[in-house]
Amino acid sequence: MAVKLSHMLFGAFVLLFVLQPCVIKSLKLDSLQNLEQVQKGGGASGINQVKQYLKRYGYYPHGVKLTLDDRFDDFLESALKAYQQFLYLDVTGKIDSATIKTMMTPRCGMPDNQGESHLISNYNTTNSKWRKYNLSYSISNAPSGFKVNGVETVFARAMKSWADVSPFKFTKNSNSDIKVAFYSNNHGDYPFYDPVTGNEAYAHAFYPQDGRVHFNTLYTWSTSPTSRQADMESIAVHELGHTLGLNHSGLLSAIMYPYIDLGTIKRTLTQDDKDGLKAMYKY
Repeated sequence: MAVKLSHMLFGAFVLLFVLQPCVIKSLKLDSLQNLEQVQKGGGASGINQVKQYLKRYGYYPHGVKLTLDDRFDDFLESALKAYQQFLYLDVTGKIDSATIKTMMTPRCGMPDNQGESHLISNYNTTNSKWRKYNLSYSISNAPSGFKVNGVETVFARAMKSWADVSPFKFTKNSNSDIKVAFYSNNHGDYPFYDPVTGNEAYAHAFYPQDGRVHFNTLYTWSTSPTSRQADMESIAVHELGHTLGLNHSGLLSAIMYPYIDLGTIKRTLTQDDKDGLKAMYKY
């Protein structure tokens, strides 16, 4: 695969997906395997990275001053339990193997837990939504290996996934509500590079009423991906969920689940995704 604060910082809500093609340096969290035996009250090199990771994705309470040292403190234990609970892992409060495996999976850079999000069942909604159901979209350019009309075809299918289960209708128009474009790292709003993990984000989008969707040209995009490619349609369906106002779901099968591997095709909305949108717009 944070309402007011993101507006203040970036002028809109930004969501970032972190993936790991071989051309990008590996996740700094690859040292996690050395942390399994660390108990609360102890310490080890790399604990500070776990703290940064959990803070980035919304698992430290607002107002808590994060101590970026390598000590396993009470706040880290609480953050780990919240992370594990959201993702339906065993709630151990430890850096166990299942937690490590999940953290090492490429994921959306959008925080899972935000001050103005609403967790209902598995899905997560925000306070930002469209005041209309007829939305227009445009595709301004294309990545290597695609033409603009090819990207339009992919996004038309992704939009149909949401339109088929909701009142939303999407029409191509240059004066658009949803604006899709492909960019390199620094492109005028929010860099794709993630200093916490050392990776690049593969896309980000903006919640209503903004509607921008930006994909990273560093990645190899495909509609039939290999293990080193990203499936454009899978990411587009997820991103569109965010542009409609949905946040992440803790349900593994859901489109709005925050983690997805390179090479994975995941394009079908689950009941959880449908319920989330319906809960937001009350149709």
